[in-house]
Amino acid sequence: MDLKQHYLDYIAAINDGCKPGTLDPFVHEGVVHNDSPPLSVADYAKNITDSQASFSDLSFTAEMIVVEPDGDKDAGERGSGNVAVRIKLAFRPTPTQEETFCEHVFYRFEAGKIRRVWSMLDGAGLKWAEARANAGK
Repeated sequence: MDLKQHYLDYIAAINDGCKPGTLDPFVHEGVVHNDSPPLSVADYAKNITDSQASFSDLSFTAEMIVVEPDGDKDAGERGSGNVAVRIKLAFRPTPTQEETFCEHVFYRFEAGKIRRVWSMLDGAGLKWAEARANAGK
């Protein structure tokens, strides 16, 4: 399995609106994001769609991808390994304005599906997260 292409297909599914069931081929049931309790694929997808609903035309672009298959010779075929990526997120607060920020994400793939996710936002992303949290109050 080509983990890089599989990851790009995952991002394409997110950018296509993350429709119900579309993340099933990419994400394990019980996925853990940062220190969250284990999430169902549906709950993991809901976190993504909630972000998409909050920001007009939110899109994800993988700018840098590093793939590290597990050390044994069959790991690549099984789709097991680690993927590190810098993702540019872009949205339109107004029809004529685009804002961007980056998220740095580390994924653990097992049997071709994401088992763990560790993510960090850059400074602009932290401001975005704060604005999103304040909007919910």
